[in-house]
Amino acid sequence: MTAQNIIILVISFLTILLGLLVLFKNYKNSSNVWFFLMCLFGGGWGVMKFFQFIIMDEYVLNFFINKVVYIFGILAPLAYLILTYSFPHKLKKYSKKLVSLVYLIPSILIVLVFFGILIMQDNFIINNVLHREVIFFDFLIFSLYFFVYVFAGFLILLKKYHSKEGASKGQVLYLMIGTILTFLTTGTVSIILILFNNFKYDWLGVIFLLIHFFVLGYLIFIKPRMVSRV
Repeated sequence: MTAQNIIILVISFLTILLGLLVLFKNYKNSSNVWFFLMCLFGGGWGVMKFFQFIIMDEYVLNFFINKVVYIFGILAPLAYLILTYSFPHKLKKYSKKLVSLVYLIPSILIVLVFFGILIMQDNFIINNVLHREVIFFDFLIFSLYFFVYVFAGFLILLKKYHSKEGASKGQVLYLMIGTILTFLTTGTVSIILILFNNFKYDWLGVIFLLIHFFVLGYLIFIKPRMVSRV
């Protein structure tokens, strides 16, 4: 086990721990719940990335680990989008059909991944060396879903930022900048580069995940409560 893999595992668990800390701050608040879920799915993705890097068994990788990696990868943007919709409170109500569609698309993708219809990548071992190869069309579908949900969440926050005043406006700005940086940096090294079979920087996605989520957790959910007690 390399130091790089240990870092990935530790950071992933810290991300989940951060989510739990925010959840326990106010588990009745939907924003806290969805931030926790975003951390849970993002951290879970990192944990499965750790196993993806160390396991040397083609069957386990292709029929279990890879599927779970992408299921977490599908759930994280969903949690982010719902977080932007609910934080700090809902700006407007969208139609039930649109909300249902937001949940339906990732649900379909998860089912397709689970049953092996949508195969993001193939792992094979040659001379005890692990090789990974992207299934371009399948991975492209996942990539488009990922960035559409991230961009939609950013637009929601941008609209809220221009309609807010005071402290909540600053928190919306933190969330808008922090999350877009998180998903764009992670999306670059763990999606765009991988789409072209460049796995060299894949592990950095987990580090970007932790840095931005910790900053957001402090500025939005922890610091405001510290100030309010003074």
